[in-house]
Amino acid sequence: MAELRLDVSVEGPVAWVVFERPGVLNALAPADLPRLADALRDAGSAEGVRAVVVQGGGGRFSSGDDLRATAELEPDAWRDAVEGFHDLTRVARGLDAPVICAIDGVCIGGMFEFACSCDLRIATTRARFACPEVGIGLVVSNASTALLPQLCGAGYAAELVLTGRLIDAQEALEHDLVNEIVEPDELENAARALAEEIAARAPLAVQATKRLLVEAQQRAVDEAMARETKTLVSLVATNDMREGFAAFREKRPPSFSGS
Repeated sequence: MAELRLDVSVEGPVAWVVFERPGVLNALAPADLPRLADALRDAGSAEGVRAVVVQGGGGRFSSGDDLRATAELEPDAWRDAVEGFHDLTRVARGLDAPVICAIDGVCIGGMFEFACSCDLRIATTRARFACPEVGIGLVVSNASTALLPQLCGAGYAAELVLTGRLIDAQEALEHDLVNEIVEPDELENAARALAEEIAARAPLAVQATKRLLVEAQQRAVDEAMARETKTLVSLVATNDMREGFAAFREKRPPSFSGS
């Protein structure tokens, strides 16, 4: 099984968290999520850090949940796996330092939803985004039913989560899902420049502003997480979910029965 690699570094007032899981497009297994959350927490709490950048290694952000690791989970284990994503989201939103996602390549599923829970997003021209859960018989998580409509509007959010279709960086920018698009070789410099611009502002005011933004959303986020978890777990035992995962493994179109 692919092993998660984590690199946490601090450059002046900016902390970097780079994660990579080679061979699976940086998909994360349930056991990887607490490690990434701890790395993010450590980065944000390092002395003097005023902004955090999260980046996937190997020319991609993440393909989301590692379906090979979750396909055979029982409902209670699925609940724990969803909570792992929720904890990662809570850490990002709870840090005093604003969190910037630097996104290259695929940004899909649970990790796209995590990126939407961060404060800012910079994407490369080759970034691609999707919430594909309906294609495997599941629903979105990470409070996406609350956060996505706040970012891009209710109608477009519904289109994304009900079709599961893949969109490119330009479409994501047009719908406010990302703040900026750059060429792949400019991503780190663009993220660094944005982080340093934030870090140069009055730190207590930045922290207070982030808290106000998060608190304005928090009740909706908490309620969405609870509803999404309950709904997702209820779908785990369905024939459609089993068919969706089987089709994914066998690389064929699924044939859903509605049961």
